[in-house]
Amino acid sequence: MFEYVEFPILPIVKTHLIINCVLAVITLVIIGLRLFARFLTGAGLWWDDYLILFAVPQGMAMVVIQGLWAPMGVGYPMAETAPNIEHILKMLVSYELIYATSISTIKLSVLIFYLRVFVNKTMRMATKGVIIFVCLWSVGNILQVFLICRPFAAIYTVALMPTAQCGDQVGSFIAIGAFNIITDVLILTLPIPTVWTLKTSKGKKIALTAVFLVGLLVVAMIRIVTLTQLDLVNLTESMVWADFWSATEPNLGIFCVSLPMLGTLWTRYFSRKSPSKLDPYHSSENGTNGTNGFSKLKNSSNPGTDTIVMEDLYAPNKEVYHKTDVAAATPDGDRAGTPLRANSSEEALTMQMGDHRNYHRQPEGIRVQTKWTISVD
Repeated sequence: MFEYVEFPILPIVKTHLIINCVLAVITLVIIGLRLFARFLTGAGLWWDDYLILFAVPQGMAMVVIQGLWAPMGVGYPMAETAPNIEHILKMLVSYELIYATSISTIKLSVLIFYLRVFVNKTMRMATKGVIIFVCLWSVGNILQVFLICRPFAAIYTVALMPTAQCGDQVGSFIAIGAFNIITDVLILTLPIPTVWTLKTSKGKKIALTAVFLVGLLVVAMIRIVTLTQLDLVNLTESMVWADFWSATEPNLGIFCVSLPMLGTLWTRYFSRKSPSKLDPYHSSENGTNGTNGFSKLKNSSNPGTDTIVMEDLYAPNKEVYHKTDVAAATPDGDRAGTPLRANSSEEALTMQMGDHRNYHRQPEGIRVQTKWTISVD
């Protein structure tokens, strides 16, 4: 272990570290619940899950570096922390690289999730375009760490700084942060048209949008403000808030983008809504007015406003893509004309019962009615 001059940790720095440690623990719990939800449905993991799992240790590493910095004089004038400055700068290089890869990994996880859920051709093409943009931005983030100074060692070696050729490091941090916000805006706006056309309550739509907004955009905007206050000439004293928000952003991002994946657990164990809305295969033991649970199931075709009309995001079959044919009906009930194509979710559920779908043309538009027929041998 390297030697350094230890300083008493300032109260504000200690508070920041405690907050990020608590957030890191909560994030690990949410990730555990996310994995449990995936395996609970028999779906297993997909690329968006693998990317988030890859981002988790990076988010934890950011908090570890924050903890290592704390007793080195964060918050103190640089004139007092000069004996530790090279150790701080060396860790800053790792800090930048880990931040760049963790944020990029989280963004790519969200975009891959979009590809898994949405089958709209325009949406998928736009998502792939944003993936390319994020990848190029990530490469630029990593390259600037190695190219900002010549020689490279001048980034962390005080003796080389007077003769080295270095670009504006704070300016590069701000530029990276600005592009970070741009990518966040792109990621947030991609699914909004689809999310807001779902047959679900406005509260759920707002909640789903807000989760991504806070996790991806708000913290990035706050962080870029703190970066404008960073002064490399007085690094240790000016880095207090930039250090805090830079360590907060990855873990908060992992936390927020994982929350929507817990819907399966919520509906199974925590929701107090009617079982008929939560589980299409649920049947009550006692019928009402002579109608048993299977009859209710068969006749239930109009979901409520709090039901998201999408197939399970964690369906077992992750590879099968399909569309639903919806055809207009003639007055006598026969299907006629060219079928109308309607998007459904990208995953075809493997049903353990017969699936019979009838489609009817209503005066106000197209109505899709789903019925199940269950036979016992």
